[in-house]
Amino acid sequence: MVPFRTRIAALEAAGYANGPAQAKLAHDVVLAALERSGFGPHVAVKGGVLMGSLTGDVRRATMDLDVDLVRHPLSDRSVDALVARLNCLDGVAVSRRGPIVELRQRNYRGRRVHLDVRDAEGTVVATKIDVGVHVHAEMPQPLHAFAVSVAPAPVRLPANTKEQVFAEKLKSLLRLGSRSNRPKDVFDLYYLRDRVSRRRLRSFVKILVFDDPEMRENDFAAVAARIRAVFASKLYRAKLAGRKANWLEISPEVAMSGILAFLETL
Repeated sequence: MVPFRTRIAALEAAGYANGPAQAKLAHDVVLAALERSGFGPHVAVKGGVLMGSLTGDVRRATMDLDVDLVRHPLSDRSVDALVARLNCLDGVAVSRRGPIVELRQRNYRGRRVHLDVRDAEGTVVATKIDVGVHVHAEMPQPLHAFAVSVAPAPVRLPANTKEQVFAEKLKSLLRLGSRSNRPKDVFDLYYLRDRVSRRRLRSFVKILVFDDPEMRENDFAAVAARIRAVFASKLYRAKLAGRKANWLEISPEVAMSGILAFLETL
Protein backbone atom coordinates (compact mmCIF):
# COMPACT_ATOMS: atom_id res chain seq x y z
CA MET A 1 0.00 0.00 0.00
CA VAL A 2 1.36 3.41 -1.02
CA PRO A 3 1.84 5.58 2.12
CA PHE A 4 -1.13 7.77 2.98
CA ARG A 5 1.02 10.91 2.89
CA THR A 6 1.81 10.25 -0.77
CA ARG A 7 -1.82 9.58 -1.63
CA ILE A 8 -3.02 12.71 0.18
CA ALA A 9 -0.48 14.80 -1.73
CA ALA A 10 -1.71 13.32 -5.02
CA LEU A 11 -5.33 14.11 -4.15
CA GLU A 12 -4.39 17.67 -3.23
CA ALA A 13 -2.62 18.00 -6.57
CA ALA A 14 -5.88 16.86 -8.20
CA GLY A 15 -7.74 19.77 -6.60
CA TYR A 16 -8.86 18.55 -3.17
CA ALA A 17 -8.22 20.68 -0.10
CA ASN A 18 -6.36 18.87 2.68
CA GLY A 19 -9.42 17.96 4.77
CA PRO A 20 -11.47 16.64 1.85
CA ALA A 21 -8.39 14.81 0.52
CA GLN A 22 -8.03 12.94 3.80
CA ALA A 23 -11.75 12.16 3.85
CA LYS A 24 -11.63 10.97 0.22
CA LEU A 25 -8.73 8.66 1.06
CA ALA A 26 -10.58 7.21 4.05
CA HIS A 27 -13.69 6.66 1.92
CA ASP A 28 -11.62 5.00 -0.80
CA VAL A 29 -10.12 2.57 1.71
CA VAL A 30 -13.56 1.69 3.10
CA LEU A 31 -15.06 1.19 -0.38
CA ALA A 32 -12.15 -0.98 -1.52
CA ALA A 33 -12.33 -3.00 1.70
CA LEU A 34 -16.08 -3.54 1.33
CA GLU A 35 -15.52 -5.07 -2.09
CA ARG A 36 -12.46 -7.10 -1.05
CA SER A 37 -14.10 -8.42 2.12
CA GLY A 38 -17.08 -9.85 0.28
CA PHE A 39 -19.46 -7.74 2.40
CA GLY A 40 -20.29 -5.49 -0.55
CA PRO A 41 -23.59 -7.19 -1.48
CA HIS A 42 -24.91 -6.31 1.99
CA VAL A 43 -24.52 -2.54 1.59
CA ALA A 44 -25.85 0.18 -0.68
CA VAL A 45 -23.72 3.31 -0.98
CA LYS A 46 -25.60 6.60 -0.96
CA GLY A 47 -25.19 10.27 -0.05
CA GLY A 48 -22.30 12.58 -0.85
CA VAL A 49 -19.78 9.88 -1.70
CA LEU A 50 -22.15 8.56 -4.36
CA MET A 51 -22.86 12.07 -5.66
CA GLY A 52 -19.13 12.73 -5.85
CA SER A 53 -18.71 9.57 -7.91
CA LEU A 54 -21.69 10.32 -10.15
CA THR A 55 -20.44 13.81 -10.92
CA GLY A 56 -16.70 13.13 -10.98
CA ASP A 57 -16.37 16.68 -9.68
CA VAL A 58 -13.88 17.58 -6.94
CA ARG A 59 -16.23 20.40 -5.89
CA ARG A 60 -18.78 17.80 -4.76
CA ALA A 61 -16.34 16.30 -2.23
CA THR A 62 -17.88 15.22 1.05
CA MET A 63 -16.54 14.52 4.52
CA ASP A 64 -18.82 11.62 5.47
CA LEU A 65 -19.87 8.25 4.07
CA ASP A 66 -23.46 6.99 4.06
CA VAL A 67 -24.49 3.38 3.48
CA ASP A 68 -27.62 1.32 3.94
CA LEU A 69 -27.49 -2.32 4.96
CA VAL A 70 -29.24 -4.66 2.53
CA ARG A 71 -30.72 -7.90 3.85
CA HIS A 72 -28.70 -7.48 7.03
CA PRO A 73 -29.81 -6.47 10.55
CA LEU A 74 -28.90 -3.08 12.00
CA SER A 75 -27.43 -3.22 15.50
CA ASP A 76 -24.27 -2.19 17.33
CA ARG A 77 -23.03 -5.74 16.90
CA SER A 78 -23.57 -5.68 13.15
CA VAL A 79 -21.80 -2.30 12.87
CA ASP A 80 -18.79 -3.65 14.78
CA ALA A 81 -18.82 -6.72 12.55
CA LEU A 82 -18.82 -4.44 9.52
CA VAL A 83 -15.83 -2.49 10.87
CA ALA A 84 -13.97 -5.74 11.54
CA ARG A 85 -14.56 -6.86 7.94
CA LEU A 86 -12.86 -3.68 6.71
CA ASN A 87 -9.50 -4.93 7.97
CA CYS A 88 -8.70 -6.86 4.83
CA LEU A 89 -6.31 -4.60 2.92
CA ASP A 90 -2.56 -5.10 3.23
CA GLY A 91 -0.86 -2.40 5.29
CA VAL A 92 -4.09 -0.75 6.49
CA ALA A 93 -5.85 -0.99 9.84
CA VAL A 94 -9.41 0.26 10.42
CA SER A 95 -10.72 0.79 13.94
CA ARG A 96 -13.72 2.37 15.62
CA ARG A 97 -13.11 5.57 17.57
CA GLY A 98 -15.57 6.32 20.35
CA PRO A 99 -19.02 4.87 20.88
CA ILE A 100 -21.55 3.92 18.23
CA VAL A 101 -24.26 6.59 18.18
CA GLU A 102 -27.88 5.67 17.53
CA LEU A 103 -29.56 7.99 15.03
CA ARG A 104 -33.28 8.64 15.28
CA GLN A 105 -34.83 11.01 12.82
CA ARG A 106 -38.18 11.10 11.10
CA ASN A 107 -38.45 8.03 8.86
CA TYR A 108 -34.83 7.10 9.59
CA ARG A 109 -33.15 4.82 12.07
CA GLY A 110 -29.44 4.25 11.91
CA ARG A 111 -26.06 4.10 13.58
CA ARG A 112 -23.15 6.53 13.33
CA VAL A 113 -19.61 5.29 13.75
CA HIS A 114 -16.34 7.22 13.65
CA LEU A 115 -13.40 5.40 12.08
CA ASP A 116 -9.63 5.78 12.21
CA VAL A 117 -7.87 4.41 9.14
CA ARG A 118 -4.13 3.88 9.69
CA ASP A 119 -1.35 2.93 7.28
CA ALA A 120 1.88 1.06 7.99
CA GLU A 121 3.70 4.35 8.69
CA GLY A 122 1.19 5.28 11.38
CA THR A 123 -0.53 8.04 9.40
CA VAL A 124 -4.21 8.22 10.33
CA VAL A 125 -7.11 9.54 8.28
CA ALA A 126 -10.55 9.68 9.87
CA THR A 127 -14.09 9.53 8.64
CA LYS A 128 -17.63 9.11 9.87
CA ILE A 129 -20.06 6.52 8.52
CA ASP A 130 -23.82 6.69 8.93
CA VAL A 131 -25.33 3.23 8.57
CA GLY A 132 -29.04 2.80 7.87
CA VAL A 133 -31.24 0.07 6.41
CA HIS A 134 -32.47 -0.25 2.84
CA VAL A 135 -36.23 -0.59 3.36
CA HIS A 136 -37.57 -0.33 -0.20
CA ALA A 137 -36.92 -3.68 -1.85
CA GLU A 138 -38.78 -2.39 -4.92
CA MET A 139 -35.96 0.08 -5.52
CA PRO A 140 -33.03 -1.82 -7.09
CA GLN A 141 -29.48 -1.13 -5.96
CA PRO A 142 -27.37 -1.85 -9.05
CA LEU A 143 -23.61 -2.09 -8.99
CA HIS A 144 -21.84 1.24 -9.40
CA ALA A 145 -18.17 1.66 -10.32
CA PHE A 146 -16.37 3.89 -7.82
CA ALA A 147 -12.97 5.23 -8.90
CA VAL A 148 -10.78 4.94 -5.80
CA SER A 149 -7.26 6.15 -5.19
CA VAL A 150 -6.15 2.93 -3.48
CA ALA A 151 -6.84 0.49 -6.32
CA PRO A 152 -5.93 0.46 -10.02
CA ALA A 153 -9.43 -0.53 -11.12
CA PRO A 154 -12.82 0.85 -10.05
CA VAL A 155 -14.53 -0.73 -7.06
CA ARG A 156 -17.99 -2.08 -7.88
CA LEU A 157 -20.56 -1.90 -5.10
CA PRO A 158 -24.38 -1.66 -4.89
CA ALA A 159 -25.56 1.94 -4.77
CA ASN A 160 -28.66 4.08 -5.02
CA THR A 161 -29.75 4.88 -8.56
CA LYS A 162 -29.77 8.48 -9.74
CA GLU A 163 -33.57 8.32 -9.66
CA GLN A 164 -33.61 7.26 -6.01
CA VAL A 165 -31.15 10.01 -5.11
CA PHE A 166 -33.35 12.59 -6.86
CA ALA A 167 -36.57 11.29 -5.31
CA GLU A 168 -35.16 11.24 -1.76
CA LYS A 169 -33.72 14.74 -2.04
CA LEU A 170 -37.00 15.97 -3.47
CA LYS A 171 -38.94 14.36 -0.62
CA SER A 172 -36.69 16.01 1.97
CA LEU A 173 -37.25 19.41 0.37
CA LEU A 174 -41.00 18.86 0.19
CA ARG A 175 -41.15 17.84 3.83
CA LEU A 176 -38.88 20.50 5.33
CA GLY A 177 -39.58 23.37 2.96
CA SER A 178 -37.73 26.58 3.77
CA ARG A 179 -36.56 24.99 7.03
CA SER A 180 -34.29 22.65 5.08
CA ASN A 181 -30.63 23.06 5.96
CA ARG A 182 -29.41 21.11 2.95
CA PRO A 183 -29.05 23.81 0.27
CA LYS A 184 -26.53 21.63 -1.59
CA ASP A 185 -29.50 19.42 -2.52
CA VAL A 186 -30.81 22.10 -4.89
CA PHE A 187 -27.63 21.99 -6.95
CA ASP A 188 -27.65 18.19 -6.81
CA LEU A 189 -31.23 18.13 -8.10
CA TYR A 190 -30.35 20.54 -10.89
CA TYR A 191 -27.39 18.36 -11.91
CA LEU A 192 -29.42 15.14 -11.86
CA ARG A 193 -32.53 16.42 -13.62
CA ASP A 194 -31.20 15.71 -17.14
CA ARG A 195 -29.55 12.44 -16.11
CA VAL A 196 -32.49 10.44 -14.78
CA SER A 197 -35.07 8.20 -16.36
CA ARG A 198 -38.38 10.02 -16.09
CA ARG A 199 -40.25 6.72 -16.04
CA ARG A 200 -38.25 5.33 -13.14
CA LEU A 201 -38.29 8.67 -11.32
CA ARG A 202 -42.09 8.82 -11.50
CA SER A 203 -42.23 5.35 -9.98
CA PHE A 204 -39.86 6.25 -7.15
CA VAL A 205 -41.61 9.53 -6.32
CA LYS A 206 -44.86 7.58 -6.10
CA ILE A 207 -43.28 5.15 -3.65
CA LEU A 208 -41.55 7.76 -1.50
CA VAL A 209 -44.01 10.66 -1.68
CA PHE A 210 -47.45 9.86 -3.04
CA ASP A 211 -47.77 6.55 -1.16
CA ASP A 212 -46.49 8.02 2.12
CA PRO A 213 -49.52 8.96 4.25
CA GLU A 214 -47.43 11.57 6.08
CA MET A 215 -46.80 13.53 2.89
CA ARG A 216 -49.34 16.05 1.62
CA GLU A 217 -48.54 15.85 -2.09
CA ASN A 218 -50.33 13.22 -4.17
CA ASP A 219 -49.47 14.28 -7.72
CA PHE A 220 -46.72 16.11 -9.58
CA ALA A 221 -48.75 19.31 -9.87
CA ALA A 222 -48.80 19.50 -6.06
CA VAL A 223 -45.08 18.71 -5.94
CA ALA A 224 -44.26 21.53 -8.34
CA ALA A 225 -46.51 23.96 -6.45
CA ARG A 226 -44.85 23.12 -3.13
CA ILE A 227 -41.32 23.47 -4.53
CA ARG A 228 -42.27 26.77 -6.19
CA ALA A 229 -43.43 28.08 -2.80
CA VAL A 230 -40.20 26.94 -1.12
CA PHE A 231 -38.08 28.64 -3.77
CA ALA A 232 -40.07 31.87 -3.30
CA SER A 233 -39.00 32.01 0.36
CA LYS A 234 -36.43 34.72 1.07
CA LEU A 235 -35.18 32.61 3.98
CA TYR A 236 -34.48 29.67 1.72
CA ARG A 237 -32.96 31.77 -1.05
CA ALA A 238 -30.49 33.17 1.46
CA LYS A 239 -29.30 29.64 2.24
CA LEU A 240 -28.57 29.05 -1.43
CA ALA A 241 -26.27 32.05 -1.59
CA GLY A 242 -23.41 30.35 0.28
CA ARG A 243 -20.52 29.22 -1.91
CA LYS A 244 -20.03 26.00 0.08
CA ALA A 245 -23.42 24.69 -1.04
CA ASN A 246 -23.12 25.87 -4.64
CA TRP A 247 -20.68 23.26 -5.92
CA LEU A 248 -21.85 23.84 -9.50
CA GLU A 249 -20.95 27.54 -9.24
CA ILE A 250 -24.06 28.62 -11.12
CA SER A 251 -26.71 31.17 -10.26
CA PRO A 252 -29.17 29.81 -7.66
CA GLU A 253 -31.94 31.29 -9.82
CA VAL A 254 -30.79 29.15 -12.75
CA ALA A 255 -30.81 26.04 -10.54
CA MET A 256 -34.25 26.75 -9.10
CA SER A 257 -35.87 27.58 -12.45
CA GLY A 258 -34.28 24.49 -14.02
CA ILE A 259 -35.66 22.22 -11.31
CA LEU A 260 -39.14 23.71 -11.58
CA ALA A 261 -39.15 23.41 -15.36
CA PHE A 262 -38.14 19.75 -15.03
CA LEU A 263 -40.80 18.97 -12.42
CA GLU A 264 -43.46 20.47 -14.66
CA THR A 265 -42.55 17.93 -17.37
CA LEU A 266 -43.38 15.03 -15.05
